[in-house]
Amino acid sequence: MINEISLIFFGVLLGALFVVVERLRRKQNRQQENSESEIAELSVKLRENSAELDGLLTMLSGLHEFQEAAKDLENKEDLAHSVVNIACELIGSNTGSLMFINQDNNELYIAAAKGLPADVISSVTMKIGEGVAGRVAKDGKAVFVEDIESDIRFLRPNAYDRYSSKSFLSVPLKVKSRVVGVLNVNASREIKNFEDKDVRLLTILADQAAMTFENIELYNDLQNFYFEMIQTLARAIDAKDSYTYDHADRARHYAKLIAEKMHLPAVIVRHVEYAALMHDIGKIGIEENILRKPGKLTPEETDIVRKHPEIGNRIISPVAFLAPVAPMVLYHQEWFNGQGYPQGLAGEEIPLGSRIVAVIDAYDAMTSDRPYRKALAKKFAISQLQNGAGSQFDPEVVSAFSQILSGETGCAVN
Repeated sequence: MINEISLIFFGVLLGALFVVVERLRRKQNRQQENSESEIAELSVKLRENSAELDGLLTMLSGLHEFQEAAKDLENKEDLAHSVVNIACELIGSNTGSLMFINQDNNELYIAAAKGLPADVISSVTMKIGEGVAGRVAKDGKAVFVEDIESDIRFLRPNAYDRYSSKSFLSVPLKVKSRVVGVLNVNASREIKNFEDKDVRLLTILADQAAMTFENIELYNDLQNFYFEMIQTLARAIDAKDSYTYDHADRARHYAKLIAEKMHLPAVIVRHVEYAALMHDIGKIGIEENILRKPGKLTPEETDIVRKHPEIGNRIISPVAFLAPVAPMVLYHQEWFNGQGYPQGLAGEEIPLGSRIVAVIDAYDAMTSDRPYRKALAKKFAISQLQNGAGSQFDPEVVSAFSQILSGETGCAVN
C-alpha cells in the first residue's frame, strides 16, 4: 500500500516537474524568439541609420565641395556651373539647370545647365510666376513635379522629349526673403520619386549658393568702384604731366593684352592692369617743374624722380585691396640684369607684373612726345625693346609684346 502511494506521489511529482520544465522551455523559446525578433529589428534600424548616415555624409561632402570650389571662383557664370554639377551629383541626376532673374525684364534665364541641349540653354526664358520655375521664383518655395507631361504648371509641352526624366524638383535661391534664382534638377531614370531629404538637401545647397552669388556681386561692385577710383587717380597723374596724357590708360590696355598673351590667371591679369594704371602714382609727390622740365635733369632732380616708385608703394600699401599691386608698382623700374632701382633686383626676383609694366612704360615713353624730344617711330621703339631684352627687359615679356604690336601694326617684328 505504501509502495503504491509512493509510486502515485512520485508520478504526480514527475508530472508536475514535467509541466514546470515544459513551461520553462516554452518561456525560453519565447525569449529566444523575442530576442531574435529584437535583433532583426535592430538590424533593420541599423541599416536604415547607416543609409541615413551615408546620405548625411554625402550631403556634407557635397556642400564642402561646393564651398571649396566657391573659394576660387570670382564670377557668377563659373559658380553657376559648379552649383549645377554638385546638385546633380548629390541627387544622382544627369540633368539640371540654374536660372537667374534678369532684372531688366523680370524673366528667368538659364545661366548654367547639365544634360540640356545648347539651343534650350540659349533660348529658354520664363516670366516670374509662369511655369514651375517661374512660380518658385515668385513664391520662394520649393516645388516637386512628379510628371512634367501631365502637370499643367509646366509650360512648353513640345519640349518634353528633351528631358531624360519626367520627375522634376525646383528650389529657390534666396538671400533673406529675396529670390535671386532657381535651381532645377530632374530625377534620373533609376529614381522613381524625389524624397523629402532631396528637397532639404537641394534647399541647403541653394541657400549656400545664393549667399555666395550675393557676395560675388558685392565683391564685383566693390572691384568696379576701386577700378574707377584707380582710373581717376591715374588720370589725375597724367593731367599733372601734359606730355604723358592718357599714358595710364594705354599702359593698362597693353598690360592686359600681355598678361593674357602669357596665359596668366584672370586674377593676376587684373592685378597687372591695376599696376599699369597706378605705376606712376608716386609722381603725385614730385614737383611739376621737375616733371615738365624741357631740358636734361640734374643728378639731384634725377634722384627725386627715382623716388616715385617708393612713394607710390607707400600710397598703395595701406589699402588691403591693392596689396598684391603694391610690389609691382615698387619694382617697375628694376632691370632684368639687376642694374635698375630702387633695390637692384634681377630676373625672377622682380615681380612679373613689374616686368610687364617696365616694358610697356619704356615703349610708351619712346612713342610719346617728351619735353626734350618728339615721339619716336613705333618700329624703332620695338627694336629698342628687343635690343634691351635680357638686360633691361624680360625677354619673354618683350616677345609677347612684340607679337601684340606686330598684330596692331600689321608688319612682322623680328
